[in-house]
Amino acid sequence: MRIEYTYGKRKIEAEILYSNRKTIDLRVFPQGHVIITAPEDTPIETILNKVKPKSKWVISQIRTFELYRPFTKERLYIPGETHRYLGRQYKLVINKIDRGKTELKLNRGLFSITTASDNVEIIINKFYKAKANVVFTELLDKLLVEFPQFKNYDISLSHRFMKKRWGSCSMDGKIILNTELIKASKACVEYVILHELCHLIHPNHSKEFYKELSTILPNWEKLKLKLEKDLA
Repeated sequence: MRIEYTYGKRKIEAEILYSNRKTIDLRVFPQGHVIITAPEDTPIETILNKVKPKSKWVISQIRTFELYRPFTKERLYIPGETHRYLGRQYKLVINKIDRGKTELKLNRGLFSITTASDNVEIIINKFYKAKANVVFTELLDKLLVEFPQFKNYDISLSHRFMKKRWGSCSMDGKIILNTELIKASKACVEYVILHELCHLIHPNHSKEFYKELSTILPNWEKLKLKLEKDLA
């Protein structure tokens, strides 16, 4: 359930999650999400009366996190532009040829493409998709060994480019990752995979969900912040 209210000239939007907890909890996450966890059947008026006095703190937290979201220019796919792969930045080098097979190499900080095609964006995205197929599967297999509590679930993994989320998980074990994650470090990708795996146990972002995530990955908040900063 989502609510919104104003504090001064600022509109605050929040998501309410109900659980069997006894008190109302208010959290602001690096992506700017405001999550309120409340006891079941708590009236909206009671929740608002509890969280509104903390509005100044909420806005302060949101502004602090916004400082870690640098503006990223639209990709132009031109020589000299930087592109990420597994947490590292590479400078794009384009070698045009009249004919022949496209070749792509990452070496010494250079993202070198030799091609007769004019559509460098398609070449790079094809590279990302191919690498994501391998890397994401390898990381999932590694995590299932480290955390055997998830082995009892029938898990399938796929990926696609998404604009608004890093991943999703359905209750039948289908995990979908954002292909963009191939640009992030493996540690950040593992965080997203573990986040989605935890949803197999706790479907919602409840207190129990974050307790589970914190138990298996104590530094998840730092990894989340790094991910949002690096791929903003």
